[in-house]
Amino acid sequence: MRKMIDRVTAFLTCSLMAVMVIVALWQVFTRFILNSPSTVSEEFLRYSLVWLTMVGSAYAYGKKKHLAVVFLARKVPQKFQLFLNLLVEAFVLVFIVAILLFGGTKAYQNAVGQVSSALGMPIQYLYLSLIVAGILFLFYSIIQIKEYFTNHKEISHTN
Repeated sequence: MRKMIDRVTAFLTCSLMAVMVIVALWQVFTRFILNSPSTVSEEFLRYSLVWLTMVGSAYAYGKKKHLAVVFLARKVPQKFQLFLNLLVEAFVLVFIVAILLFGGTKAYQNAVGQVSSALGMPIQYLYLSLIVAGILFLFYSIIQIKEYFTNHKEISHTN
């Protein structure tokens, strides 16, 4: 399941980045060559960047490629590593549920009926990125908790 989610997420982020590059090139072309800037490209790029950031950050978190402060974790004795890792994941879960899922749902509901000026896109699609990222973060966090327990059992059996 994880490999499938990783592949889909990586494909979506890479595809979105490629589309954003093409749209940015179009924006430059229309602005400087045609002297008639595209009206939708700037708004599209702004909203795409939000989606790219939200989905890409969840993917980076799942791959453990995110910024982490491990100075304290390396100072803690090995027998407390599981507790510390679970404490960090608990904070992450609280953030996911409170900000991304609950807050994202509220923002989505508040945006219903609003339409973007240039694209004419319903604004709730922008806030949907919070909910999608929250679900991805939740998925990856649960997997990491499971991996911590699995790794802890393996270390305990070897000692």
